Amino acid sequence: MKSTRHLQIAASTLTETSRLVREDFRRRAQHLNLTQPQWLTLLKLSREPGINQACLAEHFDVNPVTVAQSVDRLVKAGLVLRERQEQDRRAVSLYLTDKAEPLLEELNGIAEQTRAIAFAGISAAEAKVLEELLLRVKNNFCDSSDIAVKPGMSKLKPVRSSKEGV
Repeated sequence: MKSTRHLQIAASTLTETSRLVREDFRRRAQHLNLTQPQWLTLLKLSREPGINQACLAEHFDVNPVTVAQSVDRLVKAGLVLRERQEQDRRAVSLYLTDKAEPLLEELNGIAEQTRAIAFAGISAAEAKVLEELLLRVKNNFCDSSDIAVKPGMSKLKPVRSSKEGV
């Protein structure tokens, strides 16, 4: 039988660790004068060019209006380009501009620094075990019929976080 106390501690530790990783990344990226939704959007677009705002809103679990406002600011800053799709003129795809590349390099460097701190003293073998355990936890949600799982949640392969593994 699973120890309820150990599961409580593990769940609490997972939540707190996630918060600490986000906070470390935010602190390191604050000099870029971007909001968290903006840098999350840039990182997501770097991995999925052409995604639309509705998919971004679903991925970030926020209101589409929130994404639209963030994208508006990125477009105004010349970092993101909106492009109407040929097949459906109502649909708009989002792409990074060349101006976003140096910023992305810096964001990825910050993510690397945060990962280095998070995983200091953890061997590659331990990291693999951690990944496998976390995927099992995630897959428990994907397999559960008791909860609503959003489309796009993959249980077959690891899905990198919106911060490229930060």
